Amino acid sequence: MSGQEIRRIYRTAQKEDFPESIQIIMDGRTIEYSKVHWRIEGQDRGLRYGTNPHQKAALYRPAQSGLGVGSVEWVKWGKDGPSATNIEDGSHGLRIVRYFDRPAVAVMKHLNPSGVATEAGNEALREVYAKARDADPRAAFGSVVVLNRPVDGSTAEELSKTFVEVVYAPGYDDSALTILNAKKDIRLGKVRVNPEPSTHPDIVVLDDGSLVLEDSYSTMIRAMADLKTLPVATSRKPSEAEYRALLYSWWTACEVRSNAVVFWKDGATLAVGTGQQDRIGAIEACIEKAHRYGHDLKGSVMASDGFLPKMDNVEAVAKEGVSAIIQPGGSVEDPELVKACNDHRISMVLTGERSFRHF
Repeated sequence: MSGQEIRRIYRTAQKEDFPESIQIIMDGRTIEYSKVHWRIEGQDRGLRYGTNPHQKAALYRPAQSGLGVGSVEWVKWGKDGPSATNIEDGSHGLRIVRYFDRPAVAVMKHLNPSGVATEAGNEALREVYAKARDADPRAAFGSVVVLNRPVDGSTAEELSKTFVEVVYAPGYDDSALTILNAKKDIRLGKVRVNPEPSTHPDIVVLDDGSLVLEDSYSTMIRAMADLKTLPVATSRKPSEAEYRALLYSWWTACEVRSNAVVFWKDGATLAVGTGQQDRIGAIEACIEKAHRYGHDLKGSVMASDGFLPKMDNVEAVAKEGVSAIIQPGGSVEDPELVKACNDHRISMVLTGERSFRHF
């Protein structure tokens, strides 16, 4: 098979025959899901394929849904439509940017953010996107970009500087559409960001078809006021700037595949460590990535989705000049970790809430 034939596979939609509707009944409550169709050039279209080109797939939306990626309106349909991964990246990106009441952007790869940024002063949306992209510019190639504000012409120009698979935003102005319509394969989705946590259960399908149902995860730390009610385990409390950075880093870590750590400074992630089997591995990967792109971690904060189990976790971030940590707490070594943070003048906030995400 030639390279051209292989490339064609990635652009060819799989015909599927999944049912038009699905019902889940729990304690007498029926949740009805309908297959999503989009009318494109006079034809009913669905997902291009699943996670891989040989997997058929369909998207289902609950009847009462009107927000989020399940209700996306395609402004530009390129590359024969979205794959399941394009949709899932959009969903996880929306889960991040929904927390922010100011402009925010998540650059997504394989359901994890490679970079997240928010307005840190009077920055334009273009600058916010550039911060998120440049947190990890190599990973941003072929990304899905999710914004919680409409795309303007200047931001569209910035988006055009690298290869972007899909953009999800609340809207696009005319100048943005002129610029982005010139990009042959990019897909543009219009979505309404839902600021509220989902009330639908998360569903995991096991190897034999068995199901695990659980409450949909959402952090209880929804605002600065929530964060400031949490205990500070160290003698030094965070400054106002550190509190804000801790809040944003925590929101990001909550939507990263565990084990997850996030370094944040000046309104953006400096590095995101995801999917490691050990906590120190996630920290070390983050530090190495930050150094690769010239990001100075001195004065940054770190969020960890699970407790810090060993002293090497604190020693590694202290060496980099990290000034504050937010983490659940609960390690048997907490007293020693707190003492080490005090010795290094690091503030540490304990959430009492673990935020593992295994997708």
